[in-house]
Amino acid sequence: MSARRQSQTIKTKYMIKNKQIKIKDTTVDKDYQGLLKELKSLLDKGLYTAYKTVDNIKVQTYWQIGERIVREELKYKDRAEYGKFLIDKLAIDLGFKKRRLYEITQFYHAFPIVRALHAQLSWYHYLELIKIKSDNQRVFYQNKTVQNSWSYRELHKQIKSQLYEKVTPEEIKAISQVTLSPVEAPEVFKDTYDFNFLQLEEGNKEKELENLIVKNVENFLKELGEGFSFTGQQVPIKIDSQTHYIDLVVYNKAIPCNILIDLKVGKISSNDIGQMNKYVGYYKRHRQYEHERDTIGLIIGQEAGNEEMQFALDKLEKQIFIAVYQTKLPSEEKIRKAVKKLS
Repeated sequence: MSARRQSQTIKTKYMIKNKQIKIKDTTVDKDYQGLLKELKSLLDKGLYTAYKTVDNIKVQTYWQIGERIVREELKYKDRAEYGKFLIDKLAIDLGFKKRRLYEITQFYHAFPIVRALHAQLSWYHYLELIKIKSDNQRVFYQNKTVQNSWSYRELHKQIKSQLYEKVTPEEIKAISQVTLSPVEAPEVFKDTYDFNFLQLEEGNKEKELENLIVKNVENFLKELGEGFSFTGQQVPIKIDSQTHYIDLVVYNKAIPCNILIDLKVGKISSNDIGQMNKYVGYYKRHRQYEHERDTIGLIIGQEAGNEEMQFALDKLEKQIFIAVYQTKLPSEEKIRKAVKKLS
């Protein structure tokens, strides 16, 4: 057989019919079908991962929104009508349905500890779970869903069939006792902290800000989030025979690690990041136990330039975090006036 004819024989033969390509060669067709199956599997996995990532971001974002709304409601807890007013106003300005905002606040009340959320569960799972009034039942169904990879439809079915009432107390206890896993640092830190409880005045210096925080350390730790404890103020470290002082040091048991805090009155600069990187490096080498994760730096100031911070933090994003603080939030009266302008 000539080389030309052999080439024509092994060449893939196909024809186009109804906009589809049909392969006549059975061997080639078999290989193609195998390739097609493999690529479809990759696409399905990729789309599923993308969907889960987006949905996890939604869950985390809704939790943060719920936490912030509830915190604002508590400031005016003596005014029963303020909660409804706040939801009505936010629904207009954020473009949310009121029902969704109520669900978000209900979600936060049901799951006040962000580490208790599971990445395997979607927002639709949590919409089913927040309908359950009993904390014990809610934990049971949440853990059961994670263990069995239930869809939210299956979760709804199991709740409706009253599975909780049908299992033994021993099984309920075993399913409900789940150890919390360590969390990643980005899940712990906020972009903005509310320092309204400090009652700062214009012109306060950094030392005054630091002292006010220490005097109100309980409120400060609550604002940082769950799992924080205070370990020191003006903590000295010695580098090249020169003593440096770290404004505040706290510890987070969820990560777990030391967190060095630098407070700034004014704008955070790239120099602040360089200094913090030096302090973090010292702590990692001299004051960090083997079971702990690497020390983290947190710089909190009144403002920070996005572009400057992006370049200054290049390759340090997991080691140093930047945040701003606010001291005065809009009053109820200002919000009411803004509503009147809209009407």
